[in-house]
Amino acid sequence: MRFNGFKINMLTAAIGLSLSATFFSAPLLAEESEDKKKAKGGAAMFEVIEITARKKYKAEPVQETPLSVTVYGSEQLEALNVADLTDLSYTSPGAQFEEVGTFPGVQNFSFRGQGITSSIPSVDPTVGTFIDGMFLGVTYGVVMDMFDMESVEVLRGPQGLLFGRNVTGGAVSLRTKRPDGEFGGKVKVQATDHDEYTYAGTLEGSLIEDKLYAKIVGYHNNDNGYFTNIGTGHIDGVDYLTPNNKTVGAIDTTFVRGTLVFEATDDLELTLIAESGSMEGDGAAWSNLTGILDPAKGEYLSDQEGKFTLEPDAGSFTDGEWNHAVFETNYQIDEYSSITNILAYREIDFDGAADIDGSMAPIFEVGARTIQDQISNELRYATSLMDGKLDLTIGHYYFQQDIEYLEDRYIAGGALKFVLGGRMDHTSYGAFFSTDYHLSDKLSISAGARYTVEDKKAEIIDSTNGRCTDVGTYICEGKWEDLEREWTNVTPKIGVDYKLNDDAMVYAFWTKGFRSGGVNFRNSKPELYSPGPTEAEGQDTYEIGVKSDLLDGTLRLNGAYFFTDIKNKQSEINVADPDVISLQATLNAGDVEIQGIEVDFLALLSDSFTLMGSYSWLDAEYTKRNFGIEVFGDDLPRLAPISYSLAANYTLELEANGFVVAQVGYSYRDKSAYTDDNTSYFPETEQVTAKVEWNNSDDNFKIALYGKNLLDEARFGNITSNMWGPMQKGRVLGLEVSYSFY
Repeated sequence: MRFNGFKINMLTAAIGLSLSATFFSAPLLAEESEDKKKAKGGAAMFEVIEITARKKYKAEPVQETPLSVTVYGSEQLEALNVADLTDLSYTSPGAQFEEVGTFPGVQNFSFRGQGITSSIPSVDPTVGTFIDGMFLGVTYGVVMDMFDMESVEVLRGPQGLLFGRNVTGGAVSLRTKRPDGEFGGKVKVQATDHDEYTYAGTLEGSLIEDKLYAKIVGYHNNDNGYFTNIGTGHIDGVDYLTPNNKTVGAIDTTFVRGTLVFEATDDLELTLIAESGSMEGDGAAWSNLTGILDPAKGEYLSDQEGKFTLEPDAGSFTDGEWNHAVFETNYQIDEYSSITNILAYREIDFDGAADIDGSMAPIFEVGARTIQDQISNELRYATSLMDGKLDLTIGHYYFQQDIEYLEDRYIAGGALKFVLGGRMDHTSYGAFFSTDYHLSDKLSISAGARYTVEDKKAEIIDSTNGRCTDVGTYICEGKWEDLEREWTNVTPKIGVDYKLNDDAMVYAFWTKGFRSGGVNFRNSKPELYSPGPTEAEGQDTYEIGVKSDLLDGTLRLNGAYFFTDIKNKQSEINVADPDVISLQATLNAGDVEIQGIEVDFLALLSDSFTLMGSYSWLDAEYTKRNFGIEVFGDDLPRLAPISYSLAANYTLELEANGFVVAQVGYSYRDKSAYTDDNTSYFPETEQVTAKVEWNNSDDNFKIALYGKNLLDEARFGNITSNMWGPMQKGRVLGLEVSYSFY
């Protein structure tokens, strides 16, 4: 443990802030409105939300679930002005939702200091993303819009018992809205001061009364770019001189989603959800910040002038599409038992290129294509036995995916050109059970286990006897190396929870986590680092927590402490190299201990004024370093020691003229390492957001003015020497108009 005075003081201040809210007095929210869906402004945050994270025979109120979880329902997402998952990056303690990598839309989520620093699809994420019960096998296209989303469950800590392998940091479970037979819809139009426009709408109703319900969702985002190219180079035959100040970073995102719900009988419900989407436009914006930012210290050297400019010498583009379908079957055996089956298919095809060095010098350009398809099926039975004393869930899971990743590297203006990449057939299946035994109305114990078998068969382009130079064709005859490995694992969990009263509970548990070994599709120097497979990563996590609703339900205060012991931690090194510019590999770095404290609170200070906040403290250290590996520093990548947020929401009733909601939020995150060798750091960031909206008296028409990143902070998802990207937007001001009819 490496406590210091600053950390202790900040921790004390944050907990003090949370506890001080208990001295405020406010009327019970339930007395304000029996219709929770009509809760206005910040009051919407107090809605009773039920979650399905524990996959029981019925959903559970989040405050009665012994997990460190933050849940956002549709009303909360609206109240917080959440456009996509990255907007949650500063509101959930210990969780970072960031984009990373060479191409747009690739996630690198980090929970409790566990994340990855690579966009290679052969590197499994530590935070799993699930949409309508479907696990996303690769992280492309995961940073998505929240339009028409029913809920987002942010589960921190290992979730392997019920969600499977490779969710050692946590899981994000998204659920889209389902039609219920009522005719209606919603339209939304949005515009910003940087020529970004969003058009979205839904329409739903009954096709067969009381039997078959349907919904269609359409979404289009036309982003004309945010960043300014000040270069004087020639890109794609166009002379980009400084006076032109061409805006770059433009991209169009479109998706259509259809949902059918068929109530075959009173006990059997069938749901089909199908989505097709695409992204097309510029590639990720990379910038060379030499003289502006010191990556070794994570500190700005100037007033950040020019932080949103770039001067590439080569063009970039993104051309990607995805299609998926989820077929869910729910059979209610009786009041206390159900069978659920989720069959899902997904395919992606992403093509793109980027000027990674971000300068007018022809140093480092990359083009790549990722093709992936997957199929999965989960069958589970959930019941309550012994007059409600025993809750039981048992299930079986199958997952199979094929991945192909091929990458062109152009170095020194094409003086050196070569190909990296690989193909993989990946299969995983498991069986699990989870039980809760209620010893009394207050005391419950839980136990469960999951058995997993995972197999990876890969072909990697090997440059041991010379590099493959089949740029564009990717033939690479005689350059492929076969790799295969199988892992088996048992993931247990044991816990206990105790209800202090109807509004407060404490819980504790121990669980293991499992992350199978991976292979490196960017096998640029196998003579230095093996392409894999790496050894599997395992961990033990211990957590204690408290959940409470105090002062007649006007103060919600939750907190948790966790300790995680990781064995054979897998890390993705990213170091400068004169031959390949950026040398990447996945290695078993050693053993690591991570501990942390998470606190969040929500206070209804009056009928119209709501205050909410969160705090996270993280600390990590190596307890063992594998012999011969000298590329790992003391600080883990993407682990910010301190982060916190505070937001206020005020609602003004205008009687027959509707109501106005005003909201302002502030968030802070410590600087954190990007590279494992600790040669590059992300600077500390401060985020300020604000929103003012007017709603009519029927609460179905809204006009909102909002601002994001009002301090105009520069943020990035990746650092390679002085090359920073993908660049994320600075200050954005926007206008949103929406109308719903039901």
